[in-house]
Amino acid sequence: MTKSICCTFLIFYTAFCFSQTNTGSLFKKNDRVCFVGNSITDIGGFHHNILLYHVTRFPDQPLSFFNCGISGDETGAILNRIDTDILIHQPTHVVIMAGMNDVQIYLYVPWVTSNADTLQQRRNAIDIYKVNYEKIINIFLSKNVKVILEKPTIYDQTAVLPAYNSFGVNDALKICADFIGDMAVKYNLPVVDYWTIMNNINKEMQQKDPSATITGPDRVHPTSPGFLVMAYQFLKSEKVPQYVSKIIIGKSITESSKKNLNCEFNSFKKICGGISFSVKEMALPFPVIDDQPDGLKLVPFESELNLELLQAPDLKSGQYQLTIDDKMIGTFSDAQFKEGINLADFSETPQYKQAMEVRDKLTKLWNLEANLRTIHFIEYDPYFKTCPDKDNLYAAKTYLDSVFTLKYGSQSYIKAQLEKYLSVKPKEKEFETECDILRKEAFQVAQTKEHRFLILHQPTDK
Repeated sequence: MTKSICCTFLIFYTAFCFSQTNTGSLFKKNDRVCFVGNSITDIGGFHHNILLYHVTRFPDQPLSFFNCGISGDETGAILNRIDTDILIHQPTHVVIMAGMNDVQIYLYVPWVTSNADTLQQRRNAIDIYKVNYEKIINIFLSKNVKVILEKPTIYDQTAVLPAYNSFGVNDALKICADFIGDMAVKYNLPVVDYWTIMNNINKEMQQKDPSATITGPDRVHPTSPGFLVMAYQFLKSEKVPQYVSKIIIGKSITESSKKNLNCEFNSFKKICGGISFSVKEMALPFPVIDDQPDGLKLVPFESELNLELLQAPDLKSGQYQLTIDDKMIGTFSDAQFKEGINLADFSETPQYKQAMEVRDKLTKLWNLEANLRTIHFIEYDPYFKTCPDKDNLYAAKTYLDSVFTLKYGSQSYIKAQLEKYLSVKPKEKEFETECDILRKEAFQVAQTKEHRFLILHQPTDK
Protein backbone atom coordinates (compact mmCIF):
# COMPACT_ATOMS: atom_id res chain seq x y z
CA MET A 1 0.00 0.00 0.00
CA THR A 2 1.05 3.60 -0.34
CA LYS A 3 1.38 6.36 2.13
CA SER A 4 0.53 9.95 1.15
CA ILE A 5 0.19 13.35 2.72
CA CYS A 6 -3.28 14.85 2.43
CA CYS A 7 -4.12 18.48 3.17
CA THR A 8 -7.42 20.27 3.00
CA PHE A 9 -6.02 23.69 3.96
CA LEU A 10 -6.48 26.11 1.04
CA ILE A 11 -5.30 29.72 0.65
CA PHE A 12 -5.52 32.02 -2.35
CA TYR A 13 -3.51 35.23 -2.37
CA THR A 14 -1.49 37.57 -4.46
CA ALA A 15 1.74 39.06 -3.12
CA PHE A 16 4.17 41.30 -4.91
CA CYS A 17 7.77 40.27 -4.38
CA PHE A 18 10.48 42.86 -4.11
CA SER A 19 11.72 43.82 -7.55
CA GLN A 20 15.25 44.63 -8.61
CA THR A 21 16.62 47.08 -11.16
CA ASN A 22 20.06 47.42 -12.65
CA THR A 23 20.90 50.28 -10.31
CA GLY A 24 24.42 48.94 -10.00
CA SER A 25 24.78 48.54 -13.74
CA LEU A 26 26.80 50.82 -15.96
CA PHE A 27 23.91 50.93 -18.40
CA LYS A 28 20.34 52.17 -18.20
CA LYS A 29 17.22 52.06 -20.34
CA ASN A 30 17.68 53.24 -23.94
CA ASP A 31 21.47 53.47 -23.71
CA ARG A 32 23.47 52.93 -26.90
CA VAL A 33 26.76 51.14 -26.28
CA CYS A 34 29.62 50.76 -28.77
CA PHE A 35 32.21 48.06 -28.10
CA VAL A 36 35.43 49.27 -29.71
CA GLY A 37 38.50 47.17 -30.34
CA ASN A 38 40.33 44.63 -32.48
CA SER A 39 39.54 41.07 -33.54
CA ILE A 40 38.62 39.98 -30.01
CA THR A 41 35.88 42.62 -30.00
CA ASP A 42 35.05 41.90 -33.64
CA ILE A 43 34.44 38.20 -32.86
CA GLY A 44 32.21 39.52 -30.11
CA GLY A 45 31.77 36.52 -27.82
CA PHE A 46 32.19 38.47 -24.60
CA HIS A 47 29.87 41.37 -25.40
CA HIS A 48 27.35 38.96 -26.92
CA ASN A 49 27.11 37.32 -23.50
CA ILE A 50 26.89 40.71 -21.79
CA LEU A 51 24.01 41.75 -24.04
CA LEU A 52 22.23 38.43 -23.54
CA TYR A 53 22.49 38.94 -19.80
CA HIS A 54 21.01 42.43 -20.01
CA VAL A 55 18.12 41.36 -22.24
CA THR A 56 17.17 38.40 -20.04
CA ARG A 57 17.81 40.11 -16.69
CA PHE A 58 16.29 43.51 -17.49
CA PRO A 59 13.68 42.87 -20.22
CA ASP A 60 11.87 46.12 -19.39
CA GLN A 61 15.01 48.24 -19.84
CA PRO A 62 15.89 48.00 -23.56
CA LEU A 63 19.28 49.15 -24.77
CA SER A 64 21.39 48.69 -27.89
CA PHE A 65 24.89 47.26 -28.30
CA PHE A 66 26.97 47.90 -31.42
CA ASN A 67 29.96 45.85 -32.51
CA CYS A 68 32.73 48.31 -33.47
CA GLY A 69 35.63 45.88 -33.56
CA ILE A 70 37.90 45.38 -36.57
CA SER A 71 40.36 42.53 -36.84
CA GLY A 72 43.98 43.68 -36.65
CA ASP A 73 43.14 47.16 -35.39
CA GLU A 74 45.56 49.26 -33.39
CA THR A 75 44.76 52.47 -31.51
CA GLY A 76 45.91 54.56 -34.48
CA ALA A 77 43.37 52.87 -36.73
CA ILE A 78 40.65 53.37 -34.12
CA LEU A 79 41.40 57.11 -34.14
CA ASN A 80 40.90 57.15 -37.91
CA ARG A 81 37.42 55.62 -37.74
CA ILE A 82 35.91 57.27 -34.68
CA ASP A 83 33.54 59.56 -36.57
CA THR A 84 32.35 57.22 -39.32
CA ASP A 85 32.31 53.86 -37.55
CA ILE A 86 31.63 54.64 -33.89
CA LEU A 87 30.11 58.07 -33.30
CA ILE A 88 27.78 57.41 -36.23
CA HIS A 89 25.82 55.15 -33.84
CA GLN A 90 25.23 58.10 -31.49
CA PRO A 91 26.52 56.16 -28.49
CA THR A 92 25.84 57.06 -24.90
CA HIS A 93 28.78 54.77 -23.95
CA VAL A 94 31.89 53.37 -25.55
CA VAL A 95 33.72 50.32 -24.20
CA ILE A 96 37.35 50.29 -25.34
CA MET A 97 39.78 47.37 -25.53
CA ALA A 98 43.06 47.64 -27.42
CA GLY A 99 46.65 46.57 -27.07
CA MET A 100 47.08 43.10 -28.59
CA ASN A 101 48.10 44.50 -31.96
CA ASP A 102 49.64 47.71 -30.63
CA VAL A 103 52.50 45.87 -28.90
CA GLN A 104 53.58 44.56 -32.34
CA ILE A 105 53.79 40.81 -31.80
CA TYR A 106 56.24 40.49 -34.69
CA LEU A 107 58.85 42.21 -32.52
CA TYR A 108 58.86 39.14 -30.28
CA VAL A 109 59.33 36.39 -32.87
CA PRO A 110 62.62 34.41 -32.87
CA TRP A 111 64.10 35.83 -36.02
CA VAL A 112 64.00 39.30 -34.48
CA THR A 113 67.00 39.69 -32.20
CA SER A 114 66.77 41.14 -28.72
CA ASN A 115 69.34 43.81 -29.49
CA ALA A 116 69.00 47.41 -28.37
CA ASP A 117 67.22 48.48 -31.56
CA THR A 118 64.53 45.84 -31.15
CA LEU A 119 64.06 46.61 -27.48
CA GLN A 120 63.67 50.29 -28.34
CA GLN A 121 61.08 49.44 -31.00
CA ARG A 122 59.10 47.54 -28.40
CA ARG A 123 59.19 50.52 -26.04
CA ASN A 124 58.25 52.87 -28.87
CA ALA A 125 55.25 50.72 -29.77
CA ILE A 126 53.94 50.93 -26.22
CA ASP A 127 54.63 54.66 -26.04
CA ILE A 128 52.61 55.22 -29.23
CA TYR A 129 49.84 53.07 -27.81
CA LYS A 130 49.67 55.17 -24.66
CA VAL A 131 49.48 58.46 -26.57
CA ASN A 132 46.80 57.18 -28.95
CA TYR A 133 44.76 55.54 -26.21
CA GLU A 134 44.57 58.75 -24.21
CA LYS A 135 43.59 60.65 -27.37
CA ILE A 136 40.73 58.20 -27.89
CA ILE A 137 39.54 58.72 -24.33
CA ASN A 138 39.60 62.49 -24.69
CA ILE A 139 37.76 62.51 -28.01
CA PHE A 140 34.87 60.53 -26.59
CA LEU A 141 34.74 62.53 -23.38
CA SER A 142 34.70 65.74 -25.41
CA LYS A 143 31.60 64.40 -27.18
CA ASN A 144 29.90 63.71 -23.82
CA VAL A 145 30.13 59.98 -24.41
CA LYS A 146 30.68 57.89 -21.28
CA VAL A 147 33.84 55.81 -21.48
CA ILE A 148 34.41 52.34 -20.03
CA LEU A 149 37.94 51.00 -20.19
CA GLU A 150 38.89 47.34 -20.61
CA LYS A 151 42.33 46.02 -19.81
CA PRO A 152 43.45 43.73 -22.64
CA THR A 153 43.11 39.98 -22.61
CA ILE A 154 46.27 37.93 -22.25
CA TYR A 155 48.65 36.45 -24.77
CA ASP A 156 49.30 32.92 -23.52
CA GLN A 157 53.07 32.67 -23.41
CA THR A 158 53.11 29.85 -20.86
CA ALA A 159 50.97 27.07 -22.37
CA VAL A 160 52.64 24.13 -24.09
CA LEU A 161 50.99 24.52 -27.49
CA PRO A 162 51.98 23.82 -31.12
CA ALA A 163 51.63 27.53 -32.00
CA TYR A 164 54.90 29.44 -31.85
CA ASN A 165 55.33 31.28 -28.58
CA SER A 166 56.22 34.96 -28.98
CA PHE A 167 57.52 35.14 -25.45
CA GLY A 168 57.31 38.59 -23.89
CA VAL A 169 54.06 39.68 -25.52
CA ASN A 170 52.03 39.06 -22.39
CA ASP A 171 54.49 41.11 -20.35
CA ALA A 172 53.99 43.96 -22.82
CA LEU A 173 50.22 43.59 -22.44
CA LYS A 174 50.63 43.83 -18.67
CA ILE A 175 52.29 47.22 -19.21
CA CYS A 176 49.27 48.23 -21.32
CA ALA A 177 46.91 46.95 -18.63
CA ASP A 178 48.69 48.95 -15.91
CA PHE A 179 48.53 52.05 -18.08
CA ILE A 180 44.78 51.61 -18.55
CA GLY A 181 44.44 51.36 -14.79
CA ASP A 182 46.26 54.69 -14.52
CA MET A 183 43.91 56.23 -17.12
CA ALA A 184 40.90 54.98 -15.16
CA VAL A 185 42.20 56.80 -12.09
CA LYS A 186 43.19 59.94 -13.99
CA TYR A 187 39.82 60.35 -15.70
CA ASN A 188 37.69 58.67 -13.00
CA LEU A 189 36.44 56.00 -15.41
CA PRO A 190 35.16 52.47 -14.81
CA VAL A 191 37.60 49.76 -15.82
CA VAL A 192 37.22 46.01 -16.42
CA ASP A 193 40.33 43.97 -15.77
CA TYR A 194 40.49 40.98 -18.11
CA TRP A 195 44.27 40.59 -17.97
CA THR A 196 44.46 39.69 -14.28
CA ILE A 197 41.59 37.21 -14.10
CA MET A 198 42.64 35.44 -17.30
CA ASN A 199 46.29 35.31 -16.27
CA ASN A 200 45.38 33.87 -12.87
CA ILE A 201 43.04 31.28 -14.36
CA ASN A 202 45.73 30.31 -16.84
CA LYS A 203 48.24 29.69 -14.06
CA GLU A 204 45.78 27.51 -12.14
CA MET A 205 44.83 25.50 -15.23
CA GLN A 206 48.42 24.92 -16.28
CA GLN A 207 49.44 23.62 -12.86
CA LYS A 208 47.26 20.62 -13.68
CA ASP A 209 47.72 20.54 -17.44
CA PRO A 210 50.61 22.45 -19.07
CA SER A 211 48.73 22.52 -22.40
CA ALA A 212 45.57 24.06 -20.97
CA THR A 213 44.77 27.64 -21.95
CA ILE A 214 42.09 30.27 -21.43
CA THR A 215 42.83 31.51 -24.94
CA GLY A 216 42.47 29.58 -28.14
CA PRO A 217 45.22 27.48 -29.75
CA ASP A 218 46.73 30.61 -31.37
CA ARG A 219 47.52 31.99 -27.87
CA VAL A 220 45.54 35.17 -28.66
CA HIS A 221 41.84 34.69 -29.26
CA PRO A 222 39.64 33.33 -26.45
CA THR A 223 37.25 30.52 -27.29
CA SER A 224 33.70 30.35 -25.93
CA PRO A 225 34.69 29.45 -22.32
CA GLY A 226 37.15 32.36 -22.31
CA PHE A 227 34.50 34.73 -23.58
CA LEU A 228 32.18 33.60 -20.79
CA VAL A 229 34.93 34.38 -18.28
CA MET A 230 35.27 37.85 -19.83
CA ALA A 231 31.51 38.41 -19.62
CA TYR A 232 31.58 37.31 -15.98
CA GLN A 233 34.31 39.83 -15.21
CA PHE A 234 32.47 42.63 -17.01
CA LEU A 235 29.17 41.90 -15.28
CA LYS A 236 30.84 41.65 -11.88
CA SER A 237 32.45 45.02 -12.56
CA GLU A 238 28.98 46.36 -13.31
CA LYS A 239 27.77 45.03 -9.95
CA VAL A 240 24.66 43.55 -11.51
CA PRO A 241 22.23 41.55 -9.34
CA GLN A 242 22.95 37.99 -8.33
CA TYR A 243 19.37 36.79 -8.58
CA VAL A 244 17.15 36.18 -11.55
CA SER A 245 14.46 35.78 -8.93
CA LYS A 246 13.98 34.36 -5.46
CA ILE A 247 10.82 32.39 -4.81
CA ILE A 248 10.48 31.30 -1.18
CA ILE A 249 7.37 29.50 0.01
CA GLY A 250 6.92 30.72 3.58
CA LYS A 251 4.56 29.73 6.35
CA SER A 252 2.35 32.73 5.75
CA ILE A 253 1.47 35.32 3.13
CA THR A 254 3.39 38.00 5.00
CA GLU A 255 6.48 35.84 5.41
CA SER A 256 6.53 34.88 1.73
CA SER A 257 6.07 38.47 0.59
CA LYS A 258 9.04 39.68 2.63
CA LYS A 259 11.45 37.03 1.41
CA ASN A 260 10.73 36.82 -2.30
CA LEU A 261 12.58 38.88 -4.88
CA ASN A 262 11.97 40.10 -8.43
CA CYS A 263 8.72 38.30 -9.05
CA GLU A 264 4.96 38.58 -8.67
CA PHE A 265 3.55 35.75 -6.59
CA ASN A 266 -0.08 34.65 -7.13
CA SER A 267 -2.79 32.11 -6.19
CA PHE A 268 -0.97 30.04 -3.60
CA LYS A 269 -2.75 26.99 -2.29
CA LYS A 270 -1.97 23.89 -0.31
CA ILE A 271 -3.35 20.80 -1.96
CA CYS A 272 -3.43 17.15 -1.08
CA GLY A 273 0.22 16.14 -0.96
CA GLY A 274 1.81 19.44 -1.92
CA ILE A 275 1.65 23.09 -2.89
CA SER A 276 0.38 24.83 -6.00
CA PHE A 277 1.08 28.46 -6.89
CA SER A 278 1.71 30.76 -9.81
CA VAL A 279 4.56 33.23 -10.21
CA LYS A 280 5.50 35.86 -12.74
CA GLU A 281 9.25 36.43 -12.53
CA MET A 282 10.57 39.78 -13.75
CA ALA A 283 13.63 38.25 -15.42
CA LEU A 284 14.75 35.15 -17.29
CA PRO A 285 17.71 32.89 -16.51
CA PHE A 286 20.89 33.27 -18.53
CA PRO A 287 20.91 30.37 -21.02
CA VAL A 288 24.28 28.62 -21.14
CA ILE A 289 24.90 26.94 -24.50
CA ASP A 290 26.75 23.71 -25.26
CA ASP A 291 30.25 25.12 -25.71
CA GLN A 292 30.19 27.25 -22.53
CA PRO A 293 30.11 24.78 -19.59
CA ASP A 294 33.92 24.70 -19.42
CA GLY A 295 33.74 28.42 -18.67
CA LEU A 296 31.39 27.70 -15.77
CA LYS A 297 34.14 25.56 -14.24
CA LEU A 298 36.50 28.54 -14.26
CA VAL A 299 34.30 31.21 -12.64
CA PRO A 300 31.25 31.07 -10.31
CA PHE A 301 28.95 32.53 -12.96
CA GLU A 302 25.88 30.56 -11.92
CA SER A 303 26.09 31.15 -8.16
CA GLU A 304 27.04 34.83 -8.42
CA LEU A 305 25.12 36.00 -11.48
CA ASN A 306 22.46 33.44 -12.41
CA LEU A 307 20.48 32.33 -9.36
CA GLU A 308 16.83 31.58 -10.03
CA LEU A 309 16.15 30.30 -6.55
CA LEU A 310 13.15 28.22 -5.51
CA GLN A 311 12.90 27.37 -1.80
CA ALA A 312 10.23 25.59 0.18
CA PRO A 313 11.80 25.25 3.63
CA ASP A 314 8.76 23.90 5.48
CA LEU A 315 7.97 20.75 3.53
CA LYS A 316 7.54 17.52 5.44
CA SER A 317 10.20 14.86 5.02
CA GLY A 318 10.12 13.06 1.68
CA GLN A 319 10.60 13.32 -2.06
CA TYR A 320 8.71 15.91 -4.12
CA GLN A 321 8.11 16.27 -7.83
CA LEU A 322 8.37 19.77 -9.28
CA THR A 323 6.37 20.69 -12.36
CA ILE A 324 6.11 24.07 -14.08
CA ASP A 325 3.23 24.57 -16.52
CA ASP A 326 2.62 20.80 -16.33
CA LYS A 327 6.21 20.10 -17.42
CA MET A 328 8.07 17.78 -15.05
CA ILE A 329 11.34 19.44 -14.04
CA GLY A 330 12.65 16.92 -11.54
CA THR A 331 12.24 15.14 -8.24
CA PHE A 332 13.88 16.67 -5.17
CA SER A 333 14.04 15.95 -1.47
CA ASP A 334 12.64 18.20 1.22
CA ALA A 335 16.27 18.97 2.15
CA GLN A 336 16.97 20.17 -1.39
CA PHE A 337 13.90 22.38 -1.34
CA LYS A 338 14.95 23.74 2.03
CA GLU A 339 18.43 24.62 0.74
CA GLY A 340 17.03 25.97 -2.51
CA ILE A 341 16.98 24.78 -6.11
CA ASN A 342 18.55 26.92 -8.82
CA LEU A 343 16.02 26.69 -11.62
CA ALA A 344 18.57 28.26 -13.99
CA ASP A 345 20.37 24.89 -13.95
CA PHE A 346 17.42 23.21 -15.69
CA SER A 347 17.11 23.77 -19.43
CA GLU A 348 13.63 22.22 -19.53
CA THR A 349 11.87 24.98 -17.60
CA PRO A 350 9.59 27.26 -19.63
CA GLN A 351 11.66 30.22 -18.41
CA TYR A 352 14.90 28.72 -19.75
CA LYS A 353 13.27 27.82 -23.06
CA GLN A 354 12.08 31.41 -23.40
CA ALA A 355 15.62 32.62 -22.67
CA MET A 356 16.86 30.37 -25.48
CA GLU A 357 14.37 32.06 -27.80
CA VAL A 358 15.98 35.36 -26.82
CA ARG A 359 19.41 33.92 -27.59
CA ASP A 360 18.17 32.71 -30.98
CA LYS A 361 16.93 36.20 -31.81
CA LEU A 362 20.25 37.74 -30.75
CA THR A 363 22.21 35.13 -32.70
CA LYS A 364 20.51 36.39 -35.86
CA LEU A 365 21.55 39.92 -34.88
CA TRP A 366 25.16 38.86 -34.27
CA ASN A 367 25.37 37.06 -37.61
CA LEU A 368 24.19 40.18 -39.43
CA GLU A 369 26.60 42.31 -37.45
CA ALA A 370 29.40 40.00 -38.55
CA ASN A 371 28.48 40.78 -42.15
CA LEU A 372 28.61 44.50 -41.43
CA ARG A 373 32.00 44.12 -39.73
CA THR A 374 33.32 42.37 -42.86
CA ILE A 375 32.30 45.42 -44.88
CA HIS A 376 34.10 47.72 -42.48
CA PHE A 377 37.14 45.43 -42.29
CA ILE A 378 37.63 45.82 -46.04
CA GLU A 379 36.67 49.47 -46.36
CA TYR A 380 38.83 50.67 -43.48
CA ASP A 381 41.87 48.90 -44.85
CA PRO A 382 44.23 51.66 -46.07
CA TYR A 383 44.57 49.95 -49.45
CA PHE A 384 40.85 50.25 -50.06
CA LYS A 385 41.15 54.03 -50.05
CA THR A 386 43.42 53.83 -53.08
CA CYS A 387 40.95 51.68 -55.01
CA PRO A 388 40.09 53.59 -58.22
CA ASP A 389 36.55 52.24 -58.60
CA LYS A 390 35.04 51.42 -55.21
CA ASP A 391 31.45 51.33 -56.50
CA ASN A 392 32.18 48.56 -59.01
CA LEU A 393 32.53 45.57 -56.70
CA TYR A 394 34.21 43.24 -59.16
CA ALA A 395 36.60 45.90 -60.38
CA ALA A 396 37.37 46.63 -56.74
CA LYS A 397 37.98 42.93 -56.11
CA THR A 398 40.42 42.70 -59.01
CA TYR A 399 42.34 45.66 -57.66
CA LEU A 400 42.24 44.54 -54.04
CA ASP A 401 43.27 41.01 -54.95
CA SER A 402 46.49 42.36 -56.35
CA VAL A 403 47.34 44.84 -53.59
CA PHE A 404 46.24 42.51 -50.80
CA THR A 405 48.48 39.80 -52.23
CA LEU A 406 51.41 42.19 -52.07
CA LYS A 407 50.58 43.29 -48.55
CA TYR A 408 49.25 40.12 -46.94
CA GLY A 409 50.53 37.32 -49.14
CA SER A 410 48.29 34.28 -49.15
CA GLN A 411 46.59 34.86 -45.78
CA SER A 412 43.37 32.86 -46.03
CA TYR A 413 41.48 35.12 -43.60
CA ILE A 414 42.03 38.21 -45.76
CA LYS A 415 40.98 36.40 -48.93
CA ALA A 416 37.88 34.97 -47.24
CA GLN A 417 36.88 38.42 -45.98
CA LEU A 418 37.27 39.91 -49.46
CA GLU A 419 35.13 37.16 -50.99
CA LYS A 420 32.50 37.68 -48.31
CA TYR A 421 32.59 41.44 -48.88
CA LEU A 422 31.40 40.97 -52.46
CA SER A 423 28.30 39.10 -51.33
CA VAL A 424 27.31 41.23 -48.32
CA LYS A 425 28.13 44.78 -49.46
CA PRO A 426 25.01 45.11 -51.69
CA LYS A 427 22.84 44.27 -48.65
CA GLU A 428 24.51 46.68 -46.21
CA LYS A 429 21.52 48.98 -45.67
CA GLU A 430 19.19 46.01 -45.43
CA PHE A 431 21.39 44.45 -42.75
CA GLU A 432 21.55 47.70 -40.76
CA THR A 433 17.76 47.99 -40.77
CA GLU A 434 17.28 44.36 -39.79
CA CYS A 435 19.80 44.73 -36.95
CA ASP A 436 17.79 47.61 -35.51
CA ILE A 437 14.63 45.49 -35.70
CA LEU A 438 16.28 42.49 -34.04
CA ARG A 439 17.61 44.61 -31.15
CA LYS A 440 14.05 45.61 -30.34
CA GLU A 441 12.57 42.17 -30.96
CA ALA A 442 14.99 40.54 -28.52
CA PHE A 443 13.52 42.58 -25.67
CA GLN A 444 9.99 41.82 -26.86
CA VAL A 445 10.72 38.08 -26.80
CA ALA A 446 12.16 38.48 -23.28
CA GLN A 447 8.94 39.83 -21.77
CA THR A 448 8.21 37.45 -18.92
CA LYS A 449 5.08 35.40 -18.29
CA GLU A 450 3.24 33.90 -15.36
CA HIS A 451 3.96 30.22 -14.74
CA ARG A 452 2.14 27.56 -12.72
CA PHE A 453 4.23 25.64 -10.18
CA LEU A 454 3.30 22.39 -8.49
CA ILE A 455 5.36 20.79 -5.72
CA LEU A 456 3.82 17.36 -5.13
CA HIS A 457 4.84 14.76 -2.56
CA GLN A 458 5.80 11.39 -4.03
CA PRO A 459 4.30 8.49 -2.04
CA THR A 460 6.60 5.71 -0.90
CA ASP A 461 5.70 2.03 -0.86
CA LYS A 462 5.56 0.19 2.43
